Amino acid sequence: MPVSAPADHSVPEPQSARTQTERILLNGIFRDSPIQQRLLRYLVDQTLAGAASGLKEYSIGSAVFGRRDDFDPRTDSIVRVQAGVLRKKLAAYYAGPGTQDEWIVDLPRGHYVPSFTPRKTEPVPSAPAGFPMPDTPGVPRRPIWAYVAAAAAAGALAGALAVFAAVRMEPLARPSPVAAHALEWASHPLWKGFFEPGSTVKLVIGAPMLVNVDGLLLRDVDVNSPEDIAGSAAVRRLEQETHAKSNPVEVYTGMGEAEGASLLTRFFTRAAIDLPLIRNNLTRWQDLSAGNLIFLASLRFRTLGRELDRPSDFQFVTAPGQPSLLKNLRPRPGEESVYHFSTTKLTRASGTDYALVTVWPSTFPGRRVMFIGGSSTWGTAAAAAYITDSLSLRELWDRIGQAAPAGKTGLQILLKVGIKDNQAASTTFVTSHWLP
Repeated sequence: MPVSAPADHSVPEPQSARTQTERILLNGIFRDSPIQQRLLRYLVDQTLAGAASGLKEYSIGSAVFGRRDDFDPRTDSIVRVQAGVLRKKLAAYYAGPGTQDEWIVDLPRGHYVPSFTPRKTEPVPSAPAGFPMPDTPGVPRRPIWAYVAAAAAAGALAGALAVFAAVRMEPLARPSPVAAHALEWASHPLWKGFFEPGSTVKLVIGAPMLVNVDGLLLRDVDVNSPEDIAGSAAVRRLEQETHAKSNPVEVYTGMGEAEGASLLTRFFTRAAIDLPLIRNNLTRWQDLSAGNLIFLASLRFRTLGRELDRPSDFQFVTAPGQPSLLKNLRPRPGEESVYHFSTTKLTRASGTDYALVTVWPSTFPGRRVMFIGGSSTWGTAAAAAYITDSLSLRELWDRIGQAAPAGKTGLQILLKVGIKDNQAASTTFVTSHWLP
């Protein structure tokens, strides 16, 4: 991608530029986006250091995203994708909390060199009639008490008019930011039913099944239910070495699930809705009747949500020793019939994951159930981030429409997640399916 200097050359002195950059990154729009934080800081620092000419895809991929020497921007689009996300977040910032900032930081399309534009200030209005102006030869000055008296009279008249207007007119009610947030997503097809007045929501966080053998905890990704233990070669080997019997336990969860729980809690807190947490193994059928439920768990984990008899167009398939995959049971034109996971074996620190977000009617009238999960903990976190991000939700709204088609009550969203060094580096919408 060609790079040239930004259109605006009014670059502030370095300290002002860095102060403005930090003001942007401390805002909530960027607070939970470490990738965009790292990218913007790097682009600004390089520009202020006089190294703007070196801001190319290859150098950014190496410095910001840890790409190796064999990094090829033609086949790996991480820099372009994340630069696009950064542009959206900057636009959102200046459309909201940054409307009064002195400097506007932007990333022009087709460039990786940030621009700095001073905000145009409104001209200072002339002094109101009746107030002192600079001395004019030949014009006698009025005593200062005359200006004070005039100001007091004007203030009294304005106060009387305000009282009269207050008596004659009803006050204009303005929704609080919390109420506005609740109303904003109350009709979104993905969140419809979760923000209804008086509704309650509980979050069920999934946990990997660990095997306790004589005090040693073992995690075999192919063991996700007590029935799977007998088929695990790793468990059998540990039992033989310790001469002890294995027991399944659920005592920890992944960092991605923890991150997702934090994002969802904040999302509902902004709408003044409490989001209590239920441990996966303590979830009961009665919870379905009490209110809405959100299951945040890897596609591998067994949860109560998995036992619901609800339609799904995608099937997660895993077998011991075999790569996991996601079957598209009803592929549409342009869609794959099978989506393959390609994360690195054992650690799953890098590669490609797919995440599903599914929402159905519950088994009780007026209740909703949502399931959020990828095959890895980072895919799960990326899915939670996508459905709680305002820009992503608006993009999703544009893609799927404002309301469900006739006869459809459920919805599935498929996301592609790029993982690098144990974090989600990119999240891309793949497709959506309405469910009966």
